[in-house]
Amino acid sequence: MGRPPRQLPSREPRAGGLPPPDEVLAAIAQILAPLLRLLLAAGLDYTRLAAELKPLFVEQARQELLREGRADTDSALSLLSGVHRKDVREWRSNGLSEKIAGVASLSSKVFARWVQDPLYCDRRKRPRALPRLGPAPSFETLSRSVTLDVHPYTALGELLRLGLVRVETRRGVETIVPVSAGYVPGAGSSELLALFGGNVADHAAAAVHNLLGQPSQLEQSVFAEGITAASAQQLRDLARELWLQARREMIEAATRLYQADQGRPDATHRMRFGVYYWTPDAPPEPAARATTDRSQDHEPT
Repeated sequence: MGRPPRQLPSREPRAGGLPPPDEVLAAIAQILAPLLRLLLAAGLDYTRLAAELKPLFVEQARQELLREGRADTDSALSLLSGVHRKDVREWRSNGLSEKIAGVASLSSKVFARWVQDPLYCDRRKRPRALPRLGPAPSFETLSRSVTLDVHPYTALGELLRLGLVRVETRRGVETIVPVSAGYVPGAGSSELLALFGGNVADHAAAAVHNLLGQPSQLEQSVFAEGITAASAQQLRDLARELWLQARREMIEAATRLYQADQGRPDATHRMRFGVYYWTPDAPPEPAARATTDRSQDHEPT
């Protein structure tokens, strides 16, 4: 008498279900289009991307199996991910390729303190020009309030390299002047690439979290179609104004809570709060098209 067949693992349907696979693929293709533009601009082709996707598929398949309480065997990983068992074994031996670390840089930390500490802001709560040396408020004391491990001269050099500040002589005093009111590294810099990876990944993670029926995360946008370029510019300016206010309040609260949580064994969480504005440079459309107007507040899934 033969051995009875093994019991199939139970897999509870996700709350709310998911759209058909073809619709999921169509949405993923829409997301990938601007990312592929970046890859091609950087000289990276399909073959290079496909090689990078293999271990990512395997790692995500492993996490999915573990979430469901199933064994992450080579066969199970291969079946779920579609990656050949030979490549799965290679992944187990070599692990994933090294990724950009999502750790905040010193320059971003200095700028965060600059925009949230009233000592270093003007009456309009914008980061003000600071003497390079001397007692507070100065760039020297600002840098040392963030870290004592890096000399203020080194921190200043990094901000100058990124084009975030300039040095002026005012009344015979060397003064550090912020170029903008926020931390925005230059185009093409590794710092901007690191921010890009962290921002887009966490935005996508929040959206996928909601799609899979897990406790809702904030992931919303306001959408308008059928407006003029001048109107788009007004909305862009408004978006920046609203972001500056929200960023200031979030930095103040995050700094206060971070300092209060230091030393606690359960202080293991992280967060990211962001906002974006996008309007494409669209070609002119027929006049009939311009008469239509549509706006929408996009709620989380």
